This record gives sequence, C-alpha cells and structure tokens, in this order.
Amino acid sequence: MSTDRKRAAILAAIIILGFAIRYMVWIYPMYATQGIIIYDTGTYTVFGLAYIEALTSMNLTALAGINVGVPPLAMLLTGLTTQAFGQYIGPIQASLVAPMTASALTAIPAYMIARKISPKLSLIPPALVAFDPFLIQFSASYLDSIGTLFALTSTAYTLNTGDRKSTILAILFASLAVLTKLSFAIFITIYAILRIIFKQTSIRSGVSYILIPSASLALSPWLWMPSGLQTSVTGHLQFNNLPLSPFIGPFVIGLPQSLPWYILAYLGMGQVAWNTLPPIAPLVLLAIIMYTTMKNKPYITGHPAAMAASAMMLTIFLLPRNYWTYSWGGGAIQGVLIRQFYPYYFYPLIPFLATLIPPANRSESINSRLVTYPILLTTLLSPLTFTMNLGLPYWDFLFTLIYSSSQGSWVAEGIIAITITVAILIASVTAAELLHRKGKANGQSGGRGAELIVNQ
Repeated sequence: MSTDRKRAAILAAIIILGFAIRYMVWIYPMYATQGIIIYDTGTYTVFGLAYIEALTSMNLTALAGINVGVPPLAMLLTGLTTQAFGQYIGPIQASLVAPMTASALTAIPAYMIARKISPKLSLIPPALVAFDPFLIQFSASYLDSIGTLFALTSTAYTLNTGDRKSTILAILFASLAVLTKLSFAIFITIYAILRIIFKQTSIRSGVSYILIPSASLALSPWLWMPSGLQTSVTGHLQFNNLPLSPFIGPFVIGLPQSLPWYILAYLGMGQVAWNTLPPIAPLVLLAIIMYTTMKNKPYITGHPAAMAASAMMLTIFLLPRNYWTYSWGGGAIQGVLIRQFYPYYFYPLIPFLATLIPPANRSESINSRLVTYPILLTTLLSPLTFTMNLGLPYWDFLFTLIYSSSQGSWVAEGIIAITITVAILIASVTAAELLHRKGKANGQSGGRGAELIVNQ
C-alpha cells in the first residue's frame, strides 16, 4: 500500500472514531448528559423541523419568521437530520447529528492544510481535531461546528495560490460558512485583508473573497420580508451592540478595574466556564513553541496558514458582544452581572490552531506581529484555561464578584484581583513579544531573501 493510501486509511479511521466518540457522548449512551454543559438543545430541533416544513410547503412568510437574524444553512441541515433520524434516535438527538458530523469531518481540511506544511506530520492536526475534549464537547454547537468545517475547508483551498479551481472552491466554502453564522463573515473579511496585506492574493481576488460570501446572505429568508431586516438589526443590536468590547465593556458596566480581565477573556480565557472541558490543541502548540525556543530554534508561527488562525482569533476578539453585562436577561435580574460570552465562541479557533502543529518551512513564513501575536497570546494563556476548566472555573465568577464589590467593601480583595490580572496580561504580552522576536530572527537567518517574510 502506498504512503498516500495509508494516510487516507488512517484519516478515515480518525474521522470515524471521532464521530463515534461524539455519538457516545451526546446521543447514545449519552455519557455527557450529567457531566458537561450543552447549549440550545431542543431550540434548533424546533427551528430545523419548522424550516423544513415551511420550505417543503413553500410558505415563505413562515420561513422568513424562523430564527430571524441567523443565516439558514445550519437550520436546514439540522432539520434534514432530524427528519431522517428522529424516529429512530429521538428528535433532539437526531438534530445533533448534523453538527457532530461536521465536527468529525473537520479533520479533513485540517489534514489538507497540514499536508502542505509538513506531509510527514500531516495526521497530527486531524487527530487533535477529532479527539480534543473541548471540540468533542462543543461538537453539539449547532452553528459553530458546521461553520468551522466550511471555514477551514475554505482556508485549505486558499493555500493553493494561482489555482482557479481552488479559488472558486475557497469562495464557495467561505459562502457556506457565512450562511451558517454571521461571525464567519467577520473572519472571511479579516482573513482576506491579511492575505492582501502580505501579498498572498491580489486585491481583486481578496475583495471577491469578501463580497461573494457576503452577498450569499441574500439567501436568508428573513431578508425577503419588509420586517425581516428590521427585526434582525434590532435583535443583533440588543446582544451585539458594543464594538471593541474588550476595551470598552468594563467602562460600560461601570467596572473599569476589570479591563485586564476582559482582555484576557477575549484572548483565550473566555473558554472558561462550569462543566467545560479544556482545549488541548493550543496547549500542544505552546509546548512545541517553548521546546523549540529552548533548543534555540524558535518555532515560527507565521506560515500562510497562520494568517487564518490569527484571523479567527481576531474575529473572536472583535466580536461586539460584551463579556459581562448588567442588563441582559430582562428586568428580573437587573443589577446582576450576567455573562454573555459563551465558551463555544472559541470552538472555531481550536481546529485552526491544530493545523499549525507541524513546523513551517522558514522560507515561506510570514513573521509579523499582526499574524504571530494573536496565536502566541492565545497559546500562552492555554495553561490557565486548561487548569481552570479542569477544576477552578469559579475564578471567573470570583474575579467578577470582587471587581463588583471592590468599589465598596472589598477594596483589598479588589486590589489583589486587579494586580493578578494585570500581571498575567503583562507577562503574556511580554512573552509574546520575546517569542515573536526569536521567531523573527530565526526566520531571517533561515530564509533570507524569501519573498514571503514580512517584518513589522
């Protein structure tokens, strides 16, 4: 058997086993039902079934009124699996087949990207994607896991520069990602801008990569009715109304002392929550970065694929949803801090980081802070995320409680909390700068004259 066939067989086994684990966790025997958190179960089951019913009866008015403001593709896929398998395994379980299948299949684009970076190590990223505990848990995330499959596949095709067929497929899968969740439109935009800046694509191709997927949103039925757009805008402004939330959010809720904690949360510690499994891929990437640095051969995170990982991290960082708020949830809980930044927001980032595990060739690296910083800061925070999700998630609540109270009776505790978070933030940024400089020097010495090295 040839090497390619062996790898294909192993990849198929990884995908099948990855899906089997997800199936056992969430469908049968449902090992996770009493242990780890899951969001929106039942809600998208209803949406999916209603979507299929309205579509088959051509009831456009009903179709336009289903989950207004959310693109239709995930609901369509969820409805199809619910109809196909609901009578055998139950409607809610059947609705989870769509996101779990997408989650398992994400190993394919992870392999496609890794094979371009290092063929010998190309099976490591798909294995991480298949078996990362965080990804297994949030494979039940109806929108994010499906959208991530399309976004990562699009990224894989963008790496085939100059290939017209790959360009068309990249735009197609980008459009499917945007039709799954609006946040992927932010990712597509940032990724295209980075590719233009670092001369990985022409301005014309980059603009097409943004505009065509954005135009695909016209397939959203709620845009077809006069009231649909208004309802969508009103709904999004209610929950996503704060640009630059990591910096402005603390002042909006009257807790400026929580600024370092906000920044840390949006950089990677927002994954922390009760009954949430830790992500492994960023921890593995950090271990490789630190090991190679200790060996005086600093790991370069600036491969062209790293632009996509950075774009995804910047997407999360720029989401206009406030981390903590007093107002969300209605009058019954006014005055109580409510968290809106759900851990599954970070689901799309983990597969992108997993693809960076194989070391890049120095001569094809783009070593700019704009590319390396988001990756380095996220991985540097991963040990804290891992520890807190394993057993100390109350840190998140405790810090917020102290911040809220430090304006009055808990001044000393508030000062301690602020000192700790400021120290973590400063240490993370300092370490990221040192690692960036090491990688930059390594890239210059190893790939001098290469066209793709850009230093800022």
